[in-house]
Amino acid sequence: MFDDYVNFSYFCTMNIAQIKQAAIEAMGFDRLNAMQEVMLEEKSFGQNTLLLSPTGSGKTIAFLLPLIKHLSDQKSALVIVPSRELAIQIHEVFRKLKSGFRSVCCYGGHDIKKEIDALAGIGDNVPFLLIATSGRLKDHIERGNVPTNRISIVVLDEYDKSLELGFEDEMKFVVTSLSHVSQLILTSATHAMPIAPWLNFRNYRQIDFLKKDNMSEDSKYEVIDNLEIYQVKSPVKDKLDTLRDLLCSLDDDAQVIVFSNYRESSERIAHYLSDHGIESSLYHGGLEQDMREKALARFRGNAIRVLVSTDLASRGLDIPEVSHIIHYHLPADEEAFVHRNGRTARAGASGTAYLIIGPEEFVPAYLAKEPKYFRIRPNGTFKPSSFVSIYIGRGKKDKISKGDVLGFLTKNGGIDGSQIGRIDIYERCAYCAVRREVAKNVVEKVKGLKIKGEKTHYLIVSGS
Repeated sequence: MFDDYVNFSYFCTMNIAQIKQAAIEAMGFDRLNAMQEVMLEEKSFGQNTLLLSPTGSGKTIAFLLPLIKHLSDQKSALVIVPSRELAIQIHEVFRKLKSGFRSVCCYGGHDIKKEIDALAGIGDNVPFLLIATSGRLKDHIERGNVPTNRISIVVLDEYDKSLELGFEDEMKFVVTSLSHVSQLILTSATHAMPIAPWLNFRNYRQIDFLKKDNMSEDSKYEVIDNLEIYQVKSPVKDKLDTLRDLLCSLDDDAQVIVFSNYRESSERIAHYLSDHGIESSLYHGGLEQDMREKALARFRGNAIRVLVSTDLASRGLDIPEVSHIIHYHLPADEEAFVHRNGRTARAGASGTAYLIIGPEEFVPAYLAKEPKYFRIRPNGTFKPSSFVSIYIGRGKKDKISKGDVLGFLTKNGGIDGSQIGRIDIYERCAYCAVRREVAKNVVEKVKGLKIKGEKTHYLIVSGS
């Protein structure tokens, strides 16, 4: 649960320039972007801050770097997030920064005993970063597990999403339980965000990197320069056949998220695609955590080219490979449209969004101009990914690392590193993308073998 904790005395002496350089080296950046630089300005420290920035713009790094400076001043920090996936992602980024400071990640569905042990092991005089969902954090505070008097800076990441999902009561309980908070940082990817009075969010600095200059006078929709938007006409109200033909009309290596407005609809879409030879991963809030982890691991590893999801996937997930967004259902509102499209055209890459328009539907009025029509190829074929995902029944709790998985498969599976793709390590399992043509042989060769001294299961994952 803790980051590597070495050379602590060195990290406690780091200044802003040293933190910046260390982050650039740890993340493999050429430099920080403008937003990250602004967040590291001296006048940002100690002042309440509202950070407005589009999805995919590097917001996590932007608020983590000031937190590292805060930790180096012997103060502890808290990041509150609306979802377990976002908590895990922020924790992984913090670990990647290799700051040397301890961090604990808490969220619903996680082993609470491990979290209690981690919180108990922080140490009285050691600065720490706690990353948590509001519900689980409330539980820990009520149990007396969190040293609330030691937290002096709080980040409410995706604050508006937390309000939208109904977490205001939990957030209020947490924030009002902290007695020594000197700075609040709120982040959002939209301007449309009420600030609750219980936050006492006064005299704040607003850092606005939303693209106001690119908005039309009649719309607040943020135009993304490298995003193309098309409309696809469905001749009937049921859009499933149109969706299939659209998917078969895209490039053979396209990574696609299909958004629907309802869990039941997402399941119906995934089942239909499977019945028509298009394998997909299903992702929504009604699934158990292990199923959601499996879906994301397969999609991120390019073992599956299509992710079918509700708006749960529209925020907080870093999936840089996404090239296409399909709005199977028209977004509920303009804000949902913005966040869905934010899953593509990230970090300078290009992307494309498609609105499937039924016979009784119209292009949303908030678009400044009507999108071009996209011509689909009826009765085409869909090429599966060149990778599949191998499930390994050991994970973080067994001290398994990506290097362990890579070394195990190359040593025992008869393959080299070029045939292995992305590796994702979760609490109790791991997923590794492997070239499709060798995967079956790899699983046969490693069956019954121990990884780090323990036997486990190795399976080619199929289904959503």
